Amino acid sequence: MAGNNNEFHLKRNDTLPVLKMQLIDRSCLGSRIPFDLTGVSSATFTMKNSCGDIKIMAKNAQIISYSGGVIQYNWEAEDTSDSGLFNAEFQLIYANGNRLSIPQIGAIKIEIENDVNPY
Repeated sequence: MAGNNNEFHLKRNDTLPVLKMQLIDRSCLGSRIPFDLTGVSSATFTMKNSCGDIKIMAKNAQIISYSGGVIQYNWEAEDTSDSGLFNAEFQLIYANGNRLSIPQIGAIKIEIENDVNPY
């Protein structure tokens, strides 16, 4: 489960829970508001291991709420077949061709732990 906004934990071979993030923006007065995803035509998810080897390369992610700023990635079996520490990011692709990496600073830290069941 999510520890903080940029940490996520699951066990090897699990496909749940999905990786879901609500993107937050700050208004000019400093209040926190959902990031508006209007104009985003698609989103992808990429993850690499601690050595920099790509485990997931730009697979489709879902936009759950444009006005609420919610995106998610649904794990596939091969995504979590290796335990370890991984860095990941979403990429938002706008209809005009612009791209935005999420998070903008650092990466989403993902830990896939060994499970008790070896299968």
